[in-house]
Amino acid sequence: MGGGKNDSSQAQAGELANSTALTQLAQQSGANANQLFQASFPGFQSAENFNQTLSTGDPYAIAQAVAPADQQIAAATTGARQNILNNAPAGGEKNLALEQASVNQGAQTGSVASQGYLNSFNNLAQLAGSGISLGNQSLGSATSAYGTSNSGYNNVFNQGVEQKGSTLGALGGLAGVGGQLGSSYLQWG
Repeated sequence: MGGGKNDSSQAQAGELANSTALTQLAQQSGANANQLFQASFPGFQSAENFNQTLSTGDPYAIAQAVAPADQQIAAATTGARQNILNNAPAGGEKNLALEQASVNQGAQTGSVASQGYLNSFNNLAQLAGSGISLGNQSLGSATSAYGTSNSGYNNVFNQGVEQKGSTLGALGGLAGVGGQLGSSYLQWG
């Protein structure tokens, strides 16, 4: 019969341990979110800078930003032209194929620049949304864990208050009975 208080204390200790563990998980989640942000921020920053450069509309800045792609196009065109020179029979078709390779190079180079400019605004918006989404997910996880651990701490506190209330109620009841016995004793004694 005396095990009730001990069982309750053990339950409270267990709930405190669980709440403490949840708090530690929330802290770890916050640290992980910060580490994820620190690891991804340089990539976000590079992508943002690149797209901001493209979104200026400045032809010189755009040409500089897309230069690596233009170099790849030029290298592929040079290879195609060399293949035409080496393998195509002499004549009008060979000249037309060489001219077509140059036209395609210009079209691809122009497309890279214009599509880079036109897509830069959507890319910037997506970068902003991705950063906000990651931040919200991390915050949500940490907040949930803290809320759950806080609920556990509150339960332990409330159980302690209930136990004290029960103890005080029992003592008050005993005092009442004692008062009645004392009163009866005085009446009969």
